Amino acid sequence: MKLFMQPNFSIVKDSQRDNTLLNPLTSEEYQNLFVTYKQENNLKKMIEVSEALLKNQLNSFGKYHKKTVIAIVKVADAYHANKEEGKAILLYERAMRINNRIYGEESLENASIFSSLGNIYFTIDNQEEALYFYKKALAIRKKELGELHPLTAKSNHELGFFYAFIEEYTLALPLFESALATRVELYRMSHPDTAISYNSLALCYYHLFEYDKAYRAMLKAIEIKEIILPSDDKSLLLCKKNLLEIEKNLLFKGNFLNKLLSLFRK
Repeated sequence: MKLFMQPNFSIVKDSQRDNTLLNPLTSEEYQNLFVTYKQENNLKKMIEVSEALLKNQLNSFGKYHKKTVIAIVKVADAYHANKEEGKAILLYERAMRINNRIYGEESLENASIFSSLGNIYFTIDNQEEALYFYKKALAIRKKELGELHPLTAKSNHELGFFYAFIEEYTLALPLFESALATRVELYRMSHPDTAISYNSLALCYYHLFEYDKAYRAMLKAIEIKEIILPSDDKSLLLCKKNLLEIEKNLLFKGNFLNKLLSLFRK
């Protein structure tokens, strides 16, 4: 599960939306269009606008400028959203090379790119590359931002999810626990990322056969989701379904232990 904070969306005039290529806009207008099309999940227009923004930034600032790098990353994000992973990887690598020159390889700017590359390689089932980039992103964020930061929590959760996916639950557990602790501290108990962390932790506990801990964590996830989501939200309904499954195993474990104890008492 890969989550990204959604930006605030700006109102864009219809004339801007329909004539993006015919009538060049300012960088700010291109960026407003980008987030609007992202909200609408209009992937074709996201690519079109992000490429226009990149051209604008190259003309204004040249190749080796932070605003140009941000524009390259937006194009890469758009291609990634459109499942054109090959193009996205090339663009992220291009942005990374420029960052190396501007900031240095171990920069926070590159950490964001490493995280995105990890997500892409995870998507295309290249586990070796995904693990490499997730670890690099986390190491930089821990060093530069410390544990108590949302981006560090994001990297902890991404790496934890990777380990859980390959069924290395003992490696995933401390990463999920760290991400949750940070999110509870920063967001308290009414934020979607906190709910996601509780859900991931519950599933990890479940696969480690710690059903009581899994049950409590899933209850927390549901409690938060019921506050912030509609009652028919798919992720909330899935959590409730998983809670029933955890409850069955918890009851079975309890019954089994009771039967075992009764045998010893005889």
